[in-house]
Amino acid sequence: MKIFLIQPPVEDFYQTSIRTKPIGLAYLASSLKKFGHEVAILDCQTKKKKSIPIPKELSYLKDFYPFNDKSPFKLYTGYYHFGMSWDEIEKKIAEAKADIFGISSSFTPYHGEALRIAKMIKDRFPNKVVVIGGAHVSCSPLEVLKNPYINYIIMGEGEYRLPILIEIIEKERKDKLFEIDGIGYKDSGEIKINPIKEFIEDLDLIPYPSRELLDLNRYRINKKLYTMIITSRGCPHGCAYCSAHLVMGNRFRSRSIENIIEEMKECYEKYRIEIFDIEDDNLTYDPGRAKNLMKIIIKTFGEKKIELLAMNGISFASMDEELIELMARAGFKNLNLSLVSSSDLIQKHLKRPSSLLDFDQIIKAAIKVGLNIIAYAIFGIPGQCIEEMIDTLIYMMGRNLLIGPSIYYPIPGTILFERCKKEALLPNSLLQYRSTAFPIETRDFSRLDLITLLRLTRMINFIKGKIEEGEIEEGITLKGLFHFLKSKTQGSSGKISWVNMLLTLFKEKSFFSLIGDYEGRLFLKKEISSNRVLSYFFERAWEKPILKYKMKN
Repeated sequence: MKIFLIQPPVEDFYQTSIRTKPIGLAYLASSLKKFGHEVAILDCQTKKKKSIPIPKELSYLKDFYPFNDKSPFKLYTGYYHFGMSWDEIEKKIAEAKADIFGISSSFTPYHGEALRIAKMIKDRFPNKVVVIGGAHVSCSPLEVLKNPYINYIIMGEGEYRLPILIEIIEKERKDKLFEIDGIGYKDSGEIKINPIKEFIEDLDLIPYPSRELLDLNRYRINKKLYTMIITSRGCPHGCAYCSAHLVMGNRFRSRSIENIIEEMKECYEKYRIEIFDIEDDNLTYDPGRAKNLMKIIIKTFGEKKIELLAMNGISFASMDEELIELMARAGFKNLNLSLVSSSDLIQKHLKRPSSLLDFDQIIKAAIKVGLNIIAYAIFGIPGQCIEEMIDTLIYMMGRNLLIGPSIYYPIPGTILFERCKKEALLPNSLLQYRSTAFPIETRDFSRLDLITLLRLTRMINFIKGKIEEGEIEEGITLKGLFHFLKSKTQGSSGKISWVNMLLTLFKEKSFFSLIGDYEGRLFLKKEISSNRVLSYFFERAWEKPILKYKMKN
């Protein structure tokens, strides 16, 4: 049969463009080809970007996002459609001549785009089969299958389930559908969900992703070809906000190191790929295995001959100095670490295995071998308070790292989602289930509090950058910086610069946007900010040091 797999476009205020490669669809394609099917992949997330109106469900955000802001602390510049236009997609679907269409729905906030494609297919080809899979489907199978444009859903791993499902469809043996675990279907209008019973034990049996079906020239970092690679699946940690266990299970399953290296060699030799982004659920869960992998990569490719990334994030709970040194030698330049919070209470509340003492040791080990750290904090989790979130921000301000702020959004099926549901905190629209929409407000924090925290993070990262550039002394406190800024503005021409903007923020305890008029003149416009967030931050952080984030590597 002819199968057409589709990764939908994205509509949001921003897109992480370097993490769009549809590796999951490429895995499905290789499994389908093994069963003799003809497969094509349509990746709609091209680098095209078009400004579109903000949906009415998100109209409340207009007060928070001054799109014409030219300041270094600006948040977003507009609401966009990222990727192929809907007309282009419709044309590709019409030309596909496929028997079955498979759609990826990986993220809850963007499920609407997947449903639009399903409708597009059914409007043109009412009798064609539409199958949908991905993380969101695994998290919310019943709601997804209620949609009239969806025939089947795949939960969890699709490499085995989808070929079996297609065989049943091809042979018209729908009486056998109940035998397949991890799928959903409709039987005379009644929705049937077969729960996931098992996960793939031997990951080496899964064929390598069909990268040849993708336009590999589109996927580059700093002009070099890159690819995602998955060396293990599953995570035993069970963090309260995370859905990984719903998709890949809560047991760590690893490919053999030989199998991983052979795939990397194929990418390097056949496709000239030099950058590998390891997208595991928990790369370092088994530190011994992670160390062996790094050693074999060094032996195979040489020290720092390829570049390694782990943009999905790394748990530092099982890392040590030896592993970090090996990662640096193998080709890592940056470590994307998941901190979440500096509060032990919050970490326990989220069922996370971590401590600040361990985290500080990881930072020291990374500095020693010249690795940069991007550490991620989550703001806006039910149970957090303003003081705790600001203390996390201050902690990260005083460490050699770049702060990666994430605004919490609820994912169906997770522990925190159920809490939000119980406490009537869930948004009314699926469009609001996204970080950029600041979906959760509680008695302890408001949407304005969160957006002010996000702006503070931008400010701190900007200052860290100026320290890196040598314009500000490392270790300077906010108090010291205030006096430095005052001295820099004495006798200045009056032209608005980052110095003026920071000084105004410090004095006024409010954020300002930098706006240009029709004659090209710039002026500062006061934006709404949370007084309690800024007051508490400056009170707590006034005499705390600020450290740069880049190490030499």
